[in-house]
Amino acid sequence: MDSGLAAARRPGMTIAGADDMQALRLLFSPFGRLGPKAFVIAVIVVDAAGAASQWLTVLGATANNKLLLFAAAQALLIWVWFVLHAKRLRDAGRSIGLAVGAAVLYALSVVLLLTVATAFFTTVGPTKYDVNTIGALSLILLLSILESLGAASSYPLGSIIIAILAVLAFLPVIVAMIVTLWAATGASVDEPAA
Repeated sequence: MDSGLAAARRPGMTIAGADDMQALRLLFSPFGRLGPKAFVIAVIVVDAAGAASQWLTVLGATANNKLLLFAAAQALLIWVWFVLHAKRLRDAGRSIGLAVGAAVLYALSVVLLLTVATAFFTTVGPTKYDVNTIGALSLILLLSILESLGAASSYPLGSIIIAILAVLAFLPVIVAMIVTLWAATGASVDEPAA
């Protein structure tokens, strides 16, 4: 008697749901290899999903405690990003350490974003305030602080602080892009280098 696994190993024979399991393995298992073309397509899809998940942080969504949904989406996307990069780097014969570091850095930036968002958009006590008003006032306060730091021409320290904060704010995204380009440009170990 043939088992289902033995039948799946024969050409032309498949087990129902095998393609679904392969898709799940592609997205959630950091083991295995991934070629450059499939990697680029998968990273574009993950980055688009990450950009779409930013809509979960819209003011109305934060008022309804949907930051947990945003946190869950980001955790899932960071894991999938790491899995794709680990597979691609293994395929190129490179270490996955840089992908681990970039994923941790990005996860820490999401935690910081959630901390700041929670502080801005939650109220303490029995009185509820209009979230839109608080958000607008917070933005005005932030802009006035940045303007006062940047406007003092006799004190270039303000401009330096703003530049450092801007670089730190975009550092996780910059590192992730560099790791993605580095992973995408490596030739597969089985292929000759071009």
